[in-house]
Amino acid sequence: MLGNLGKGLVVLVFIAYPILLHTYILKEDVEVSRLLWVFAPLLLVAAWMIFRTLAKIWWPLAASGLAALIYYVVSSDHGRVGLLAVNGLSHATLNLSLLWLFGRTLLRDREPLISQIARHITGPLQPEIVVYTRQVTIAWCVFFLLQVLTSLSLYLLAPVAVWSLFINVLDVPLLVIMFVGEHSYRTARFPDHRRTSILKAIEVYFKDFALPKKADKNR
Repeated sequence: MLGNLGKGLVVLVFIAYPILLHTYILKEDVEVSRLLWVFAPLLLVAAWMIFRTLAKIWWPLAASGLAALIYYVVSSDHGRVGLLAVNGLSHATLNLSLLWLFGRTLLRDREPLISQIARHITGPLQPEIVVYTRQVTIAWCVFFLLQVLTSLSLYLLAPVAVWSLFINVLDVPLLVIMFVGEHSYRTARFPDHRRTSILKAIEVYFKDFALPKKADKNR
């Protein structure tokens, strides 16, 4: 019961927090310090992705950049503009980090990340599954790239409300659609292949493949 309650709270946070971000983005008269508290979790996640994907030699430079960005947001007269930048850069950082993590496994002599995850769950892969999991890895790379390009296009061409709706409110639903769509297609295309739940694949990814070093070990 406690486990289900915890999962329910996690789902609730994933649903409520993006809506909260979107709501505060649209406010014109909110103090910058309060906005910074609202955006703090997003900054922490972006910082985590940066430090996990960069070599340790670059950590001081990344930390200095993040500190300078926070100082600019708090101390300047353009705090709300700075927070819009934080929101956009955090979204871009998360997607570009995942693009790099997935894309680097498509290089020559490397096993695609989705192939690694599938092999980790089901054991040796049949040739057609090897081809398919490589294609899925490419599809995820395209998804992450389109997230960044769409965000940039909307920021430049559309109202702030539309841009914020895309990167905040629609971000998680688009991920869910991608997961469910791929899972449904795979089930229909390979009905005799061992079934794997979406939650199991996500669990294995975060447990054994979320960090670049662990992904390299499973090449």
